[in-house]
Amino acid sequence: MPGLDKQNDNKHLHDLERRTREGLFICNGCKELGFGNCYRCPWVWFCDYVLHVGCISEGRTPLSNPLFKNSKFQFYQKNPLTVASTCHICALDIQGRMYHCSKGKYSLHPYCATLQTTFSLRDSDMKIKLRRGTKLNFFKSKCLKCDRKNRSSNDVECLSYVSSDGNLCYHVACMKEACRDNWNKGYFRPGSETNEQSKFLALQNLAPKVVLSSVGQTSEVSLITFLKLVVYAILGEPFDLIAPLFQFSQN
Repeated sequence: MPGLDKQNDNKHLHDLERRTREGLFICNGCKELGFGNCYRCPWVWFCDYVLHVGCISEGRTPLSNPLFKNSKFQFYQKNPLTVASTCHICALDIQGRMYHCSKGKYSLHPYCATLQTTFSLRDSDMKIKLRRGTKLNFFKSKCLKCDRKNRSSNDVECLSYVSSDGNLCYHVACMKEACRDNWNKGYFRPGSETNEQSKFLALQNLAPKVVLSSVGQTSEVSLITFLKLVVYAILGEPFDLIAPLFQFSQN
């Protein structure tokens, strides 16, 4: 059986090699956004087959998730249901590989299934938590992207990353879309320009309802720290490619 650095995928002819890919990619397994660590075909000059680390089909064992207590999730190459399925974390459609619970209640994108429920970085005192809004656990603030407290699809609620004080909130689906949009605009690409103007535009795209003016004020430092944490939580881990977007010169 291949080791961690090389894996077999029964939907592809060649063994896949573990790589760190610069920039975003679309996973051939789940059809979702990916960044950094992945498994890709070594025949890169004519094949761009790439998978999230969590979308490798070989050796998948049942998965549990603290957000869905008493549920065990089985990995599937394709939707085992007779109807379209929606991810119960991001509330976006599932179009490829997925996890589905044994009780038949919940489905998850493989990438969403591994999102950390609590996330922080060594250089920050702030923590963010992955939460769902309920009557007993409501959010103080609206999503920084869509300016709404709730986002749902097919009666499935999108979960949010929320700051520890509850004053900052970002839907998982909105951040996925914002990251893809920033990539399309050239902000998350290798070799992209990272001057103060491009940083400002990238952050403005992440939080279009917020007026960013005097970077350095306590409130804006907290906002940028929060955005940094959510971007890193969604994309999987901090990379040099996007880190400069959150480093502003102080006047």
